[in-house]
Amino acid sequence: MFLHIGNFRVLPLKDIIGIFNMDLRDNQINKQFLESFSGGKSEEDPKNNNAFIITSTRVYYSPVLPLTLQKRVLNNSVGKYSGGIIDE
Repeated sequence: MFLHIGNFRVLPLKDIIGIFNMDLRDNQINKQFLESFSGGKSEEDPKNNNAFIITSTRVYYSPVLPLTLQKRVLNNSVGKYSGGIIDE
């Protein structure tokens, strides 16, 4: 299944390692991780986003709140319809 993260982007759920609030980006450890991450980074401006999503190959930025993304994933796991989840 896939998760719609906003800005016409859809990610496979199996590839998502974590969804984090942008406020956590300023934490020293997170900042070091993001700077040293060997995968690719989304080219968009992180200032206009609410979340960053880490996959095994890339860091994505999303305008959707992390709580909303979490609800989309959880609603799908219990079988409820969610507009943000797309079945394979």
